Amino acid sequence: MISWKSPEIISHNSPLYTIGVIASVLISTFLTVLSAVSTMIADNNISGELSLSNPLTVWLTTFYLLGVNTSVPAGGWLADRFGYKTIYATGLIIFAISSFTASMSVNFTMIGTARLLEGLGAGLIFPIGLAIIVQNVSPSKLPIAMILYVSSTFGGGFTIGLPLAGYLTQFLSWRLIFSLITMMSLICFFITSIIQKDTPRTIFSKFDLWGYLSFISFICLLLIGLTYGPLKSTNEGWRSSWIIGCFILALFFLIITLWIEGHHPNPFLPLILFQNPTYALACVTMFLLGMSLFASVSTMMFYMINTLFYEKFVSGKLGATYGILLTFVTILSNLLLKKIPATFLSFIGLVLLTASYFLNNMLDWQTGPTQITWILILRGVALGLTLGPITIQALQNIPHELSNKGAILLTFFRQVGGTYGGTIINLIIIKRQIFHAARFGEQANTQLPAFIETSRKLFYRYYSTVSDKAEESKLLAKEMIIKNIENQALIQAINDAMILIGAATLLAICALIALRLHEWRKKNRKTSDMRN
Repeated sequence: MISWKSPEIISHNSPLYTIGVIASVLISTFLTVLSAVSTMIADNNISGELSLSNPLTVWLTTFYLLGVNTSVPAGGWLADRFGYKTIYATGLIIFAISSFTASMSVNFTMIGTARLLEGLGAGLIFPIGLAIIVQNVSPSKLPIAMILYVSSTFGGGFTIGLPLAGYLTQFLSWRLIFSLITMMSLICFFITSIIQKDTPRTIFSKFDLWGYLSFISFICLLLIGLTYGPLKSTNEGWRSSWIIGCFILALFFLIITLWIEGHHPNPFLPLILFQNPTYALACVTMFLLGMSLFASVSTMMFYMINTLFYEKFVSGKLGATYGILLTFVTILSNLLLKKIPATFLSFIGLVLLTASYFLNNMLDWQTGPTQITWILILRGVALGLTLGPITIQALQNIPHELSNKGAILLTFFRQVGGTYGGTIINLIIIKRQIFHAARFGEQANTQLPAFIETSRKLFYRYYSTVSDKAEESKLLAKEMIIKNIENQALIQAINDAMILIGAATLLAICALIALRLHEWRKKNRKTSDMRN
């Protein structure tokens, strides 16, 4: 009978054991990213088949990322308490069952619950999978393993995930995406069960349950308020009593969280880390990188599918260029770190990221694939240069005994950036689309020669191809002009959102420069005092 704690099918000293463990972690982590990007492509197919309204469709991705944010902070403690293999395998089972449920969904309640549970499983796979690699790989080979992990997780996830999701959605069914994830997750669980040994259970102090619950409540309530506040379907919008109530309760739970974490002997959210300005700034930067990694790419997919009306497979292939560059530049940046300071690489990456946001303003309803591809390439290069160096800078400036919690917290901020990023971008788009629709609508003056000529051409087009009724053709021509105005307003609103995120990233660059100048002056002052 095979032992769960220490199966002996493959010797733990054999190279095949290490390969099997790494392969299982890489595949499972890739699947978590595939699940995240699937709804970037398939959201309107899912909403169409399940008859979901636009406000509900927004939650298909948000629920998943929210689940990740909920379980990531607890993953490390659970693994130490019950064993890394046990909790990692539990995450795989939750992920597989919920993916199967998503593939069989018939309404929003079913798929929404499945997406939330998928996120909970993925939130256990993410940090624990990385820790398992660290535990099972020799120090000499660990850098190579880490490069493989990062590049396959995000780069591979977007490179393969976007076109694969596009192909399955367009030519077969979106349900096959989740069926594939289910099958591969079960294979990873089987490999883990028969190969991987478990770590001994370690007894620590009690889990910071109340701090954890209050923090998760803060995140959920704030997300609900930001998501539903600007929607047209919400009664009274931001003035709605329950939206205001969400924000008040979110503030209350934030205050409670800060108080609990400041007094708990073993807090899950070590506030002492934020006393280090480099680490605090790295967390803010990681939040912005999370917005770019997930939310900005999701917005670009939405732009191609819903405003330029590209086929889903074509949009997925264009998005794959982002993943390819992210993969190769992540590998390159890890090699460059041996000769180039992490600060310089992260600075170059953030500058390129800001440039990619500002270049978004060049896009319009006549934009071709080449312009979109170059923006995605630039964004992939920027993130590849930035993710690793920012993490290294942050962890180098905190005590070694807090490095595990510090790494999990950085991962958490990246995931929160992806979650809130989509909500923030959507909020900006809703507000700016109203403004631009009014601005473009002013140009649709029925007395202008250009408007009259356009209406005449559209009228004859519909009259000769669609309907031989004059009144119906006039109505169709008018509807086409209105739709074009709305489409242009939406595109410009997306560009505005990207510019605002670019401005926030630019502020992070300025803060990074100011911090480095301050440290340089402090070091020079200290050197001067020692000489005197």
